Amino acid sequence: MAYENAIFYFMTGTGNSYRAATWMGEEAKANGADVCLYAIEEAQPKSEIKSNAKQLIGFIFPTHGFTAPWKVIHFALLLPRRIKTHAFVVATRAGSKIGSSFFPGLEGTACYLIAFILFLKGYSVRGIMGLDMPSNWMALHPGFHPKTAEPIIARAKIRITRFMEEILANRYYITGIIPFILGLCLLPISFGYLVFGRFFLAKIFFASNRCNGCGLCAQNCSFQAIKMLGDYKPRPYWTFLCESCMRCMAFCPKQAIEAGHSWAFIFFYILHSVIMPPMLYLCYQIIESKPGLAILNHSFFGYFLYWIIGMSYIMLGYMIFALLMRIPIVNSFFTYTTFTHVYRRYHEPGTSLKDIGGRGKIKR
Repeated sequence: MAYENAIFYFMTGTGNSYRAATWMGEEAKANGADVCLYAIEEAQPKSEIKSNAKQLIGFIFPTHGFTAPWKVIHFALLLPRRIKTHAFVVATRAGSKIGSSFFPGLEGTACYLIAFILFLKGYSVRGIMGLDMPSNWMALHPGFHPKTAEPIIARAKIRITRFMEEILANRYYITGIIPFILGLCLLPISFGYLVFGRFFLAKIFFASNRCNGCGLCAQNCSFQAIKMLGDYKPRPYWTFLCESCMRCMAFCPKQAIEAGHSWAFIFFYILHSVIMPPMLYLCYQIIESKPGLAILNHSFFGYFLYWIIGMSYIMLGYMIFALLMRIPIVNSFFTYTTFTHVYRRYHEPGTSLKDIGGRGKIKR
């Protein structure tokens, strides 16, 4: 059975998932299918996806915190219910290469979580795969040199070709059982990342004195997570919508986007050693003195309240940090005490901002 049309939804920051989606599109097109590629933030799946076994739906996205990014989970949860429509899930993961040896990344629960949501909505999941692409988390490590990235990408294309051959032949191609089991063991980390980590990561980004206020980062942020603030020499400000996809850091023409490692250390020290102890003690005393508030002690409501308070401190701290970054000497201090200042930037070599940047653009 040949598919008449194929729709591939992707989320991408530095182009890895976009590139994988284009490879899949080329294979499907060569097999006679009418192919459309959509960024998930611009898709309208209720009108695009039909209950038709001759339609193939693909989901391609990066792994965040050993699971699927929140935006992808949210997208999957809002998908229309469809019966018989074939689907597959591919999560790009942080592949690496040292010398002549290749090392796989770990997608954890990313693929199977989305596949399970699709299954509950009536889709026939035909393929599941974790795909090694060059690790791009530049807030943690330098981007790979092209001589290192190119062999990883070449191997990924071979795997994609094999994967699509099976899917387009109407056969199942399901892998990643061991990464899934490991992902279950890492669920506390994944959960912590989704409910807290992604928010805090958004609050360590800043623009160094190299920034000229061009606004390219804000214009090309898929999730409108960056605001340009200031009438004179505007600077980017990262909101809680940030998915830490690294697009701004990867494509900044001035390489001005930094992750404030020293700021993270200072902030955590102040938060945990100065602010949190008296705040928790005060909350405990209030709960103990009011019997009706006992429900907050070691309960979901209590933890949620602490989460709200913690997020408020992060937001307030980042507002102060953003103001301090406008002072050149302070900006220089944090710039020269962060590792990203000397890190190599990376984006998928064949991908430009014209391909993936900005909202309102649908890739076909």
